[in-house]
Amino acid sequence: MNKRIKNIMSLGVLVAFTVGSFIGCSGSSKTTLQSSSASGDKKQVIVISKSFQNQFYQAAFKGAEKAGEDFNVTVTTNGPDAESNISQQVDQVAAAINKKPAAIVLAACDPQALESTLSKAKEKGIPVIGFDSGVPGDTTGAVVATAATDNTKAGAFVAENLCKDTNFQQKVLKGTEDKPTVIGILAQDATSGSIVLRTNGFIGEIVKDLEALDGLKGAVDVSGQEIWNKKSEKTAKVKVVITVPPSTSQADIQTAATTMLKTPNMVALFAGNQGAVDGIISATADGSDLDRTSGKYKDLIVVGFDAGAAQKLAVKNSAFLGSVTQDPYQMGYDAVKLASEIADGKKVDGDIDTGSKWYNKDNIGNEDIATLLYD
Repeated sequence: MNKRIKNIMSLGVLVAFTVGSFIGCSGSSKTTLQSSSASGDKKQVIVISKSFQNQFYQAAFKGAEKAGEDFNVTVTTNGPDAESNISQQVDQVAAAINKKPAAIVLAACDPQALESTLSKAKEKGIPVIGFDSGVPGDTTGAVVATAATDNTKAGAFVAENLCKDTNFQQKVLKGTEDKPTVIGILAQDATSGSIVLRTNGFIGEIVKDLEALDGLKGAVDVSGQEIWNKKSEKTAKVKVVITVPPSTSQADIQTAATTMLKTPNMVALFAGNQGAVDGIISATADGSDLDRTSGKYKDLIVVGFDAGAAQKLAVKNSAFLGSVTQDPYQMGYDAVKLASEIADGKKVDGDIDTGSKWYNKDNIGNEDIATLLYD
């Protein structure tokens, strides 16, 4: 072996030794860095709505993203293409669990359909925070808190404001045993927690307030859907009739609204969410049939829920008496705030009621209301 080859081999050994020593040291250092980096990494929170493109949830996503900035959390948003696509949401929740986030924020399309999936979240120690309708009746223990409107109170709030209207009182009191007046409720579905609770609240309050009027004690009947049916003690002078379309598609909701508008002696109509409102507006020629002077349904009093451009215009034009709005931005913000705190091991005070407000043509331009009315 000549001298040149020996020198090359010696250099190779030296390089190998040096690299090996560096790798050994960097391996030890890398473990430390990983540990340090892990503690500094942003936690991931996955937010899954009931319908991704829905304007309400888009507003909630903005609040969630702002909370992500404020609390150093990476926020990912997702949701099915329609609230009726329950299986798609189940798959999305399962995929979220597989990503092992710090927490999942969820508005369930169908809580029962998600039961086994949420059990896996519980097993893996991934906390679930409900928002909007949340996950009512959760039996898995995965859901640890909820940021949402108290939908029972909010539904009652609509009925309370409707019953305060003297025009409504005059109309409803014309009901007799032979010809009862009708109050219609268009509920987008009978499974979503927010819709069910909202309808519960509206029915409870409207029955209570109506029975406080002269001659209506025990004479208010509720029918149309088994879960809400309540037969009046006496022969009904007022009937509260609930309609649920066969699906949550806009076409089915509009068809249901069109059918409801043909109901004899109907004096008022409550649309329980933005989808139901849009269905009524579409069924009334973009609301022109509700014109108070010349509209086909000029005498019908309509009250709604949520916001959106079409509904706001209907309220401004008095086509709607008014509506109740939630605060979707605050809802998304508070849900991610809760998720961040829970992921950090902090104790939270429980569910957060993000509130609701009544708006009509008189206050729709007020700053405290206008900021809540998303398009």
